[in-house]
Amino acid sequence: MMLKKIFVFWSLFKKTALSWVDNDPFGKSAIISYYTLFSLPSLLMIVASIAGYFFGVDAVRGKIVAKIGGLIGEGVSKAIEGMIASASVNDGSTLTVVIGVSMLLFGATGVFVRLKMAMNDIWEVESKKTALVQTIVDRLVSFGMVLVLGFLFLVSLVLSIVLNAISEYLKGFAPTVATVAAEVFSFLLAFIVITGLFAALFRLLPDIRIRWKTTFLGAALTTVLFLIGEYLLGYYFTKSDPTSVYGGASSVVLILLWVYYTCIIMFFGAEFTYQYANYIEEKVEPNENGLPKKRNASEIAS
Repeated sequence: MMLKKIFVFWSLFKKTALSWVDNDPFGKSAIISYYTLFSLPSLLMIVASIAGYFFGVDAVRGKIVAKIGGLIGEGVSKAIEGMIASASVNDGSTLTVVIGVSMLLFGATGVFVRLKMAMNDIWEVESKKTALVQTIVDRLVSFGMVLVLGFLFLVSLVLSIVLNAISEYLKGFAPTVATVAAEVFSFLLAFIVITGLFAALFRLLPDIRIRWKTTFLGAALTTVLFLIGEYLLGYYFTKSDPTSVYGGASSVVLILLWVYYTCIIMFFGAEFTYQYANYIEEKVEPNENGLPKKRNASEIAS
């Protein structure tokens, strides 16, 4: 039984790899990295504001910056902290505030619009051609993803506070056990939150109807690959200086590299979800905003 499951997984993995390469993940990841560079300040500002409503914007901003600094370096975290501060809407006239908030929302949702287009390619669907209406729908869905990010970050903060409180309590009785338990629970918390984020992306962004159960399997595999890559890239960034030749632009290059890697892994996970849905013969159809993608002659021949 176990051997059969391993064989099925390996078969799905091979099909995923072939389909993944055919869908040009490297080119799409480069495009989304470029969009992310401009969307990142607005996106992080809105996420910090959502979670900051409960914990304070400055505290949440500090958490975000510290996490990024631990992943890809102190210099990048300082650059991103400056981006978030610059994206803040300052006090002013009502018109100024409205325009500022609108620009924040437009910038923050841009990257999700590009992600949606890439996800639709994987699922072989396309958005209905109702230009203005579809654009508004895409932006609303993308803003929904921003809210999901804020909610997941809020949950992560709450659970982190709880885990820290329990860890501090246990240190009075068994310091070693408390340290190990804190590390284990911290990893599990990261795994659950990241898996939830990937599942939401796979479920909500493309114009399809698919069960949450199906997306969670692909999201779990994506999270495993992401965490492995996170460790390897973090080790590489701390032990070497891959951007030394870029001088003052090194922070920007590191952000692009990190987003590029994340997108490549995410597209692989989405492809695996697609292959798994086909394997279990789940009926995945376009939703009310999508249509089956029209295939050209060369695609049909291949």
